[in-house]
Amino acid sequence: MTLEEKMHQIALKLIDEIRVFYEFLTVKTQNPMQAYAKINGIKNSVENEKYLLGEYIVKVKEGLDDKDLYFAILDRLEKISQNIDASAYRLSVLLARGTELNEIVYKFTVVMSEKILASLTHIIEAIKSLSINAKKSVESSRNVLKLEEEVDDLYRNVELKLFEAKYDDLIYVMLMKDIVDRLEDSEDLIRDVANDITYIAFGRM
Repeated sequence: MTLEEKMHQIALKLIDEIRVFYEFLTVKTQNPMQAYAKINGIKNSVENEKYLLGEYIVKVKEGLDDKDLYFAILDRLEKISQNIDASAYRLSVLLARGTELNEIVYKFTVVMSEKILASLTHIIEAIKSLSINAKKSVESSRNVLKLEEEVDDLYRNVELKLFEAKYDDLIYVMLMKDIVDRLEDSEDLIRDVANDITYIAFGRM
C-alpha cells in the first residue's frame, strides 16, 4: 500500500472510534465499561498502526517529500484517538455511577461528536484525494475549518452551562468538563491535520 493508503486506514479507524463513542452517548447501555472497552480496543489499534507507519516513513524518508508533515499528521491522529478514548472512559465512569447527564450539556456534547465525525469524514476524503486530485484534497481540507469554528461555539456554550448551574456533584462537573475539553481539542487537532494535508497538496498542484 502507498503511504496515503496506510494513513487512510488509520483515519478510518478514527471514524469507527468516534461512531462508537457517539452510540455510547446516544444509546443507553447496561454495561458502560464493556462499551468503553470497544473504544479502547480501537485506540490501541490506532496506536499500533501509527507506530508501524512511522517506522515505514523512517525507512523511506530519503525519497519522501514532506516527511515532517506526515509525521505531524500521524501524531495528531494518534492524539485524537487518545482523546476520544479518554472521553469515553470518563463517560463510562459517570454512567457506571448512575449519574444523570444534564439535558442541555448532553445535547451540546452529542452535536460536538457529530461535528467531529463530519470533520473526520472530510479528512478521509482529503487523504484519498492527495495522490489523484490535489485540488480536491485542498477543498476537502478547507471544509474542516468551518466545522472547527462551530465546535468552538458549542464548547463555549457547554462551559457556560456547566458553570452557571449549581451542581452538588462536583465530580460530574469535572468529568463532563474534561470530556468536552478533549472533544474540543480533538477538533482542533483535526483542523491541524487538514492544514498539514493542504500544505502537502499545494506541493502537488
